[in-house]
Parts: sequence; structure tokens; C-alpha cells
Amino acid sequence: MHVKNHLKTVRRSLVLAVMAGLVPAMAMATTTDAKTVDGIAISGYIDPTYVYNQDAQVSSFFFADRNTPYSYYHSTFGDLYLDFNKKFGNGGSIDIQLMPTRGYGSAFGSPTTLHAANSIINAAVLTLPVSKTVDLIAGQVPAWDGYESETSPQMLTITHNLLYDFSEPGYFTGAGASFATGIVTVQTLVGNSWNTAYTGSAAPTKAPTFEYRVSLAPTSDLSFGLYGTIGKNPTLANSAVETTRIYNDFDGAYTLGAATFDWQFDLGRQTDGAANGGNALWYGTSLLANYRFTPLVGATLRFDYLNDKKNGGHVSTTDPADGFYVPTTSTGVNNGPVREAVTADLLLYPVKNTIVKFEYRYDKAMNGALFADAAAASGYKSSNNIVAAQIVYSF
Repeated sequence: MHVKNHLKTVRRSLVLAVMAGLVPAMAMATTTDAKTVDGIAISGYIDPTYVYNQDAQVSSFFFADRNTPYSYYHSTFGDLYLDFNKKFGNGGSIDIQLMPTRGYGSAFGSPTTLHAANSIINAAVLTLPVSKTVDLIAGQVPAWDGYESETSPQMLTITHNLLYDFSEPGYFTGAGASFATGIVTVQTLVGNSWNTAYTGSAAPTKAPTFEYRVSLAPTSDLSFGLYGTIGKNPTLANSAVETTRIYNDFDGAYTLGAATFDWQFDLGRQTDGAANGGNALWYGTSLLANYRFTPLVGATLRFDYLNDKKNGGHVSTTDPADGFYVPTTSTGVNNGPVREAVTADLLLYPVKNTIVKFEYRYDKAMNGALFADAAAASGYKSSNNIVAAQIVYSF
């Protein structure tokens, strides 16, 4: 996703279970029960955020700002989130998530459709039980990749990791099934291509994408899974042409006392999908550690690495705001962007249902890639600093 949630055991597994209809939506966002109106459980949160971006010379509070650029320093946060969950007597459910300005519907939609990025729908999932272990799923379903959730109450940082923003898909519109028994959960879905609500007549291909995840939770402290997609996506060199993209990640979470460790390893390939028209190949990792010192104080440290240099890369070579600008007249075989980031957060839990976060983030663009720098004489720099603060209130 270009600056784009198994079992009740750890944070990652719970988010997956929410989307599969196995547990109530927003179960981790708040310690209180969702309010119920006519049998519909309503919950949500708000997360106003302040960001200082050194290179871009941005110093601003962000909240419900539709026109603000969707970038790594302001992606799926700074918005209102509402979840409506209706359960039926047969065990089925409908879960509808609204995120008016920073959700998937506001940022991604349908190719060649002018109103594609104006939907307030972040997700809408219908779950129908077939048996005690099998559910059918249909709708606009957040992708099951990675350890990091889209929503701020589940995040142990303010910004997302590099893989979330630039390597993995955000959502799929389609239908599938989930199978859960013992320590194993299997999820599959067939739908439109990455982050596409509707494939119109002008789209270069109508080929579906297959999405899957196999998750295991051998203990209450450990969960991990293999995720993948195979389908067709637009190429970076020509958005009117779609070629086969194969993407996989291996991610997991481990809890040891007051400490939580999350990890993710990505590998993707797209035929003729790179900037110079050659095959794209990208890989990366994100490693996160969080420690809860007291019930009121926690801290997080995260390291991200993304290598997208083959044939100029598949993300972009003309995006200086995100450190994916390569100032060359001819994109060579291996001079696409390489990105690193180190993020540190202080988390405060002053009162019930409230999280206050403070973040420092250092980003590095390598292999010739650059950030736009409003203060530099050249207009560009190879690194950037972000300072941010956020308050998350769940209800």
C-alpha cells in the first residue's frame, strides 16, 4: 500500500479475528463495552494529531483534513472512526467502519473514476457462518497483512512502518472464507486488485486477485502467520498496463511479561512493473519492541528497512515528500530507492480509554533517493526528522 486488521491471544491475532467476525469489532480499541442501539453495537475513536516535519517545513495539527496529502507522516491517523456492528441470530454479522477523511475509501477507490477517493467507507464486511469452523466473508475487507493495525488505538506508534505504507496492500473488495480450529486460522479471498473498490470498463484488466493468510497461535503469548497475494496491478512505468504481482509477508507477535515484540518480513515481485520497464523486486523488514513500564507509561522502538532499488523500483521515483525521488534522467538497473526509518514513542495512559503518544522519527533515503527539503539550497536532502504528538480517545 502506498501511503495507504486466528484467535484471542495477542494484539495481532485479535485484529485478524475482528475482521473474520470471530470477536466483536473494536474489542481492542476500548476497555468499555460498545454502546448498543436497536441491536447495533456502536464504537469508535478520535485521534487528533500534531506533526512537525523538518524537511517539508510542516508544523500543524491534523484532524479530519480531507485535502491534506496522504503521506508517511500523515496517513491513516487524524480522523474520526466509527464502527457499526450488527450480529444476527444465526451467528452472522455485518461490520461497517466509517473513517471520513483518512480511511481506505478516502484515499483509494477505482481506477479512472473521478469520485473514487470520496467514500467515507473504510471497511464493510459481511460474515456468514457455514459451520462451527468456517465463515464466509464478503465486502470491502482490510488486508490481513503485517503486524500493524490501521487504527490508532491498536498502534504502538503514531506513524506506520515503511512496509505498511509502501510495500503491502490496504484492502480488497471481494468474497472469501475463513477457517479456524485449534491454533490455526486460514483466510482466503478473491477480489479486485489492490485497493480497488470497483474495476471499471476503462481498467486495463478485469483479472481477479487471490489473497490468503495462514495464522498460528501455538501459545497465548506467540502468534505468527504467512500472508500472500497474487494478481495483476498497474506498472509504475505505465499505469494503463497491468502485470502479475506476487507479494508475501511473514509476520508475528510475541509477548513476554510487560514486553511485546512484533516483526514482519516482506518480499514482492511484479513482472515489468519497475520504473524502467523491467521486473520489480522489493523486500524489507519491520521490527518493533514495546515495554509497559507501569499501567500508565509505555515506550516503543521500531526499525524499518525497505529495498526497492531493482530497475528503479515499483513505488515511485518522483515522490520527494516520502523520500522516493531519484533525480536521474535515466533510471538504471539498480538505482531505485532504498529507505530506512527509526521510530521512538512514549505512550501515556492517563485515564480510561485514552492514550497520549509522543513520537520522534528519523528517516533515511539511500541509493540516490532524496526527500524534498524546503530549507536546503538544492531543494533536497537524504534524511528527514519527524516529531509528533497524538491523543486517542476511544468510546
